[in-house]
Amino acid sequence: MPRLCPIEDTADRKLVRGLNEGDETALAALYDEYAERVYDYVLSMCGDEKVAAGIVHDTFIDAGRRAPRMRDHLHLSSWLYGAARRRCLRRGRARHLYWDRDGVFSPNPFLSTSDDTSEWPPSGELHEVLRAALVRLEPLDQEVALLAFRHGLPPARLGGALGLSSRRAALRVRKARSCLAEALRAEVARAAHTCGGVAPVAGERDAGHHGPLSGALWATLHRRGELPPPEPSGLDRHIADCAECRSRVRVDPVALLRSAPAPVLPAALRHRVMHTATDPELAGHRADIAARGGSLTPEGLPSQPDVPSPFTRRWLFAGGGMAGALVAALVAVLIIGPGLDGTLSLPPFRTHPQPSVTDTPRDGSSGARSPQAPQPGGPGRSGVPPARPQTEGTPTAPSTTTRPSVPPSSPPSSPLVRPPRPGRLVIAPAKVELWGTKTGRVTLQAESGPVTWTAMTSTSQLILSEMQGGVPKGGSIDLTITLRTAIVGLPGQGTITFTDSEGALHKVTVVWGVTLL
Repeated sequence: MPRLCPIEDTADRKLVRGLNEGDETALAALYDEYAERVYDYVLSMCGDEKVAAGIVHDTFIDAGRRAPRMRDHLHLSSWLYGAARRRCLRRGRARHLYWDRDGVFSPNPFLSTSDDTSEWPPSGELHEVLRAALVRLEPLDQEVALLAFRHGLPPARLGGALGLSSRRAALRVRKARSCLAEALRAEVARAAHTCGGVAPVAGERDAGHHGPLSGALWATLHRRGELPPPEPSGLDRHIADCAECRSRVRVDPVALLRSAPAPVLPAALRHRVMHTATDPELAGHRADIAARGGSLTPEGLPSQPDVPSPFTRRWLFAGGGMAGALVAALVAVLIIGPGLDGTLSLPPFRTHPQPSVTDTPRDGSSGARSPQAPQPGGPGRSGVPPARPQTEGTPTAPSTTTRPSVPPSSPPSSPLVRPPRPGRLVIAPAKVELWGTKTGRVTLQAESGPVTWTAMTSTSQLILSEMQGGVPKGGSIDLTITLRTAIVGLPGQGTITFTDSEGALHKVTVVWGVTLL
């Protein structure tokens, strides 16, 4: 049976001081004090003797290098159990706690000892009771029960080994104690039913407490302290008449876990640990073992893979809030999206209509033509007068009206200059797709002569780098199309209409998908 009782705090301080000074005898004393209990814990967790020996070896080599970094030297046992636990979880622990099925329980698993050992359940039956009781617990509750009841770790040191606070560790211990006791009672009731007794039905235990009284009257008498004697249930009557079931009821779950068979520590493991720790040629191997031990918490204890760090919890909380807000925004857009013209506009991101064509009057004043304003002319024609290039001194075309007399002081008119023949506007491509981007390009070319053009967009989400201009004969220009969205943009489609010098319309279709930010 390993020494599972806790050691003195002064011994832990002395061991940590020796490790910090590099004393080889301190590591040997640390191994002699904790090796049996760490091996018992690791073997219960993984269920393989060879793997358990390797984990214990690496744990003590790592402790010789990094255990003195603890802030509180009283947590030496927490450091060792935590380092061993991390390696067990990395390798994959067993589904249930492991004990040697051929081992014999210690003779103290009862609430009250008895000189008549013939009344004790046999060791094989105790194995079944312990296994069936632990199966009903969650893996973490099994581990808490193992460290708290079998290895005697108080809540503060238990929390250090598991990566929990002292308060949460104490709550876990109370939960594990109640769950283990309830699981043991359920196993005793199942064994009593198998033994041939009367199986308890639902509510029979409560009915025994109430007796013939109603629930309200029983509650009143309970407050006054005038309760009648409870009536025995069918299970109680069977246990009173059956010696085997009576012996099962006397078993204490905490004492049963503490007296479970203890494994035998391999004799050669101590020599292996000391050789690895002291051989100068194995310095690189010792550094590799410590590196595989993972990071340490701010308190200097090994971090656990199933417990997120405070930094990770903070970022998970912030990321969860952002993800929740984004999902809520997407749901709102999908619900009311058809009335938003493909965009979710919020107040400092609200968009405004984009003017399509800006005309400059002859008198120098500026004016804008709204894209919704009706244009004179038939289909395929634009009411905007074509802009023709003019040079200084170019006279206007002759008019059929009577021209007024020219004063003698005015200069003679120059001969008429025929304007160049307008060319043909060619636009490519006819369809621009903005998938995963917010910018696109369209090329304008002039064939058979110069071309002047104007543009108009069907939606304010599409912004063109230039809204009007000219292209020389045989030349070309590239225009940039920019998609303007708010926080969330829905898929949509728009049209850019180009009007050339002759008033012909050329349309370019622009399609885009969902956009974020």
